[in-house]
Amino acid sequence: MKRGGVLVFLAVLFCFTAATAQELSCEPLVARALASVEDSCFSAGRNQACYAYVDLNATPREDVEDFEFDQQGDLVNVADVQSMRLSALDVDADTWGIALMRLQANLPDTLPGQNVTFLMFGDVEIENAVEPGETLATLEVTSGGGINVRTGPSTDYAIAGSLASSEVAVANGRNEDGSWVRIQIPESDSLGWVFTELVALTGDVSTLSVVDADDQAVAFAPMQAFYFRTGIAETTCADAPADGILIQTPEGVGTISLRANDVDIQLGSTAFLQAEAGNEMTFSVVEGAGAVTADGVTVEVPAGTQVGIPLDENLRAVGAPADLRPYDADELAELPVEVLPREIAIAPPLDAPPVVAQPGGSFGGALPGLGGDLGEFAGMDLAFFCPIFDQSIASAGMTRDEYINLMGMMVGMVPAEDQDDFQAFLNLLASCP
Repeated sequence: MKRGGVLVFLAVLFCFTAATAQELSCEPLVARALASVEDSCFSAGRNQACYAYVDLNATPREDVEDFEFDQQGDLVNVADVQSMRLSALDVDADTWGIALMRLQANLPDTLPGQNVTFLMFGDVEIENAVEPGETLATLEVTSGGGINVRTGPSTDYAIAGSLASSEVAVANGRNEDGSWVRIQIPESDSLGWVFTELVALTGDVSTLSVVDADDQAVAFAPMQAFYFRTGIAETTCADAPADGILIQTPEGVGTISLRANDVDIQLGSTAFLQAEAGNEMTFSVVEGAGAVTADGVTVEVPAGTQVGIPLDENLRAVGAPADLRPYDADELAELPVEVLPREIAIAPPLDAPPVVAQPGGSFGGALPGLGGDLGEFAGMDLAFFCPIFDQSIASAGMTRDEYINLMGMMVGMVPAEDQDDFQAFLNLLASCP
């Protein structure tokens, strides 16, 4: 072999060996770092951020003086955090930024042990978009029957929605005498009012703040609204997950509301978020179901799929969500879901996701994947309906059972006024021979 060829061969061999050594050496780092999350952040409470693994930097708000967030196990109130910047995995330096947050979001104060979990890792930067100020007290309310939700505290106001019997919502204010309470309308980012005598409250109505009926601004808890970006470079370690944010909601509390990069999110499960300025924010649901709303369009996102929302250079949404697409199983296979409070399995990609974009941020009675109004199917002849439906979903590569299971995962995201039609449609499907 000529000398030049030998040098090229040795150079290639050296690079291959170095890359292989790096890939082999990062598995212990990943395992050690993830183990430290549980050890270092075990005591993290509601609305606290935890420094889980090195290396990361946090910037406090201007008026915060007592702020120590420099080493593993440090805890700070998320209301005191202006921003956090985590480092990408670096095998040579033995560093990888990981932070954990436990957030109240819009969960009621009466559920102190229930929190939304944020697990951030790798090249991630997040900024708190909630202005400093007093957080409104909240109570859980349960409807005693089918009741109207109005735009103000009187029957003179227009109807904004409804609550089904036994449906649960979160109240975050009241009128002067407490005869009406303001709630966040379930499965939306809108506020409304219900007559207090028609609901059961988990606490004393007097603990709620008196609020102006004309104030329609949604009150976000710390870090419930935020801007973020993630790295775009592929990791050099096959055992490390891509940079991003895992978000998981607690079991049995329905959906919670978040706002990321001006995109409204409804989530009652586990999702993975990534964002690149000037490109898109990606919302992937790895368990359960979620929904995103941007530019007046809502897309329901079942497990196994993801959706992209276009972003400008300032990380602000500048358009409607794109069509659903199955995510890449290999890209999400290493997500550290074992660190999350609820044990889950990452859902396989959904090969043929239904088209479920809805204008105006509402389910609106539409039939996911087929279009039309669910009420139109009431009383339909099974001999006519079933073959046509089976043919329609077969063209999308799905079986009837797969479709029914998919719709079952999304039932919690259907507005109260559409629940009866939605359930009747599912019952009709189940009756097909």
